[in-house]
Amino acid sequence: MPEKQYHFRAEVRLTGEKMGVLSLRGQPDRPVSTPPEFMGHENMTSPQELFVSSAAACLMTTFDFMGRKVRAEWSDFSCHGDGLVEMVPGAGLVFSRIDLYPKVTVSDEENADKVGKALRLALEHCMVTSSMKCTVEMHPEVLVG
Repeated sequence: MPEKQYHFRAEVRLTGEKMGVLSLRGQPDRPVSTPPEFMGHENMTSPQELFVSSAAACLMTTFDFMGRKVRAEWSDFSCHGDGLVEMVPGAGLVFSRIDLYPKVTVSDEENADKVGKALRLALEHCMVTSSMKCTVEMHPEVLVG
């Protein structure tokens, strides 16, 4: 039996054709749908977007932890993710890769080095991306200014 266990829950409820409502602990319900690329609805969050955003959000929070651990200082962090879905023979449509593009602004070169280290550690220790079976690559940009 594992030493530590944590449970994270989500609930979805079908409300119409290719659409429903996602409920997460203590948050307002969020409409979700099959994406328009798969004949779903416009202006609704898709499971595919949630998958990519979970990778970006986990990298962000893990970076925040690692950055504090290495005593880095930064004034801004953002990250966008790009997930590629491809047809794979025998598997169907699957995510083949996710590219993460974190951008961090620092005041000087010393902090740029620390932030670079924190970003590498963040990708190495990010629980969500470590759990994904697709390739996850990071393309960091550290701006001094």
